[in-house]
Amino acid sequence: MPAANTAVNFTEKKAPFYATNLGELAAGVLRHGMTWTIFRPEEGVFLAQGNGHTLRLKLPPVYTFEYIPQASIKNSVSNSLYVENPMVDKLFFGILPGDPQLELPDYNMGTIADVYRTMYRLDPSGIAVKKIRDNRHPSFAPTSLFGFSDIIPLAGAMLRGYNPASTLARLPIPAEHTTGLLSHTEGFVIFRHRLDDFIVSPQYTVSPARPVPAMVLAVRDMYYEMMDSFPEWEDEVLANKQINNRAADFLNRSLEHWVTCTEYFKRVHATTGPAFYRDLMASHLKNAVNWWHQAWTRIRCDQEREHFGLRSYLAEGMHLYWDYLDNVIEDMESKGWMEISRETLSEAWVVMIFRGFCWWRCHWMMDGDEMCEAPPRLPKEYYKDRSPINGPDVESGFVVIPSGEDETVS
Repeated sequence: MPAANTAVNFTEKKAPFYATNLGELAAGVLRHGMTWTIFRPEEGVFLAQGNGHTLRLKLPPVYTFEYIPQASIKNSVSNSLYVENPMVDKLFFGILPGDPQLELPDYNMGTIADVYRTMYRLDPSGIAVKKIRDNRHPSFAPTSLFGFSDIIPLAGAMLRGYNPASTLARLPIPAEHTTGLLSHTEGFVIFRHRLDDFIVSPQYTVSPARPVPAMVLAVRDMYYEMMDSFPEWEDEVLANKQINNRAADFLNRSLEHWVTCTEYFKRVHATTGPAFYRDLMASHLKNAVNWWHQAWTRIRCDQEREHFGLRSYLAEGMHLYWDYLDNVIEDMESKGWMEISRETLSEAWVVMIFRGFCWWRCHWMMDGDEMCEAPPRLPKEYYKDRSPINGPDVESGFVVIPSGEDETVS
């Protein structure tokens, strides 16, 4: 690497000294913590900045690179890294890679139009799409994806992978808003309390002939193990501060429990086929998009429930998720899953939600105001674009430009 503010010229080269394609160039730059501030392939003009580097590219190629010493970078180097997995590149283009173990497809969500199309495929009635649109009120939640964002931990592949030594957890954000009740402390805490209540509810305590489903009890045990062993399990702020420095034991235990839940659904699919999980997730999302409006309605009407000193609207949101369970079951029955008992459908929903918690604790995405500073997603069409980019040739060169020089590409 040349020293800062040092110019190096390679115009004596007799042949191109780099060769790539548009898709790989687009993803490769983002992979290194940079941001495309100008990305106009149709004009052959590109500018990327960030993580101490500036990359300027024009076609016919003039390739310039600015190196700034790492000491001047605001964020730590480790926290600028992304999880190392080829599927992670899809997130840069607004594509959520579906979990191959559950035979889930990829989902487009890079633009609001993509979100609407994806939700419509999951709920062809269009009711959920209308609710997402209504929630995006310009005065208070213009970029919200309340409820819909659950699709990220519920459908997403385990991108962190199975490397027990790695502590990388950071992922690019594939949509305008990515976090939700399955990532927030309130979602965890209220889920735990409602799960305890569910286990001792009359439907199971009145008749010994109807025992609590085994995986519901297993989820309770796994949850309390994580809560007792790791403060960051329920503490969203602590977990988010760690980013790529989360404890390996914490990551690996979260992963192990995610695998346990995934294996549960694979056993179910041996009988039902993979459509079961897709339908269950879609039924949940169809109801989940309602939580924001209904939570605030209950709060305004003094009907909110115990929130244990946490943010009341988020706590009420998870209470509503449990309220929606009957709706989820009825929706599953309307899709033809009549032969599966209500107890089993309830069990599957509990396992799915806990599996989503585990996914979030294995990964980190920007939240809140930080999302405004996140690298913008590139159009999904460029993900597989293999248009060649070669050069420079003998008439152009490689230059390291001085720091502070005008970086505008016209």
